[in-house]
Amino acid sequence: MAMLLPFDPFREAMSLRKAIDQLFEQSFVRTGWSLAGRQSPSALLDAYETEQGYRVRFLVPGVKPEDLDVSIQQNTLTLKGQLPAFVGSDEQVRWLAQEITPGHFERSIIFPKPIDADHVECTYEHGVLTLWLPIREESRPKHISVRSGSGQPLTVESSLAR
Repeated sequence: MAMLLPFDPFREAMSLRKAIDQLFEQSFVRTGWSLAGRQSPSALLDAYETEQGYRVRFLVPGVKPEDLDVSIQQNTLTLKGQLPAFVGSDEQVRWLAQEITPGHFERSIIFPKPIDADHVECTYEHGVLTLWLPIREESRPKHISVRSGSGQPLTVESSLAR
């Protein structure tokens, strides 16, 4: 036996919103996912800024250091690489699970201040690529001492990069 409920416009509006949310979730491809629904190869990254520069860490397990290409153009850092296949293309296997997608990957990050490319440091250890990218000297904040008429020094902070 069906039960009748009184009309509730709020319940109907919430149902409509839920339907629209589902439509949007199903219609757009999420970042890092291919159209086939499998995740495309990617290097996860962390990045932070200090007064002197930027520290960036990429997770690239399974990739040899010589298979990584790191480049800097103006204030953009780009990492390219190739995640090798786990199984050779000539091998016949029956996959039980396949969550790691081999292939080419590329990641870029744009920094707000210019990088001193001549002094970049890069290390690779245990599948983690770590970079130190110093901010170009002329872009760093300058501290200037100014003397008042009484001879007492005053400190003025200037930031040319802002």
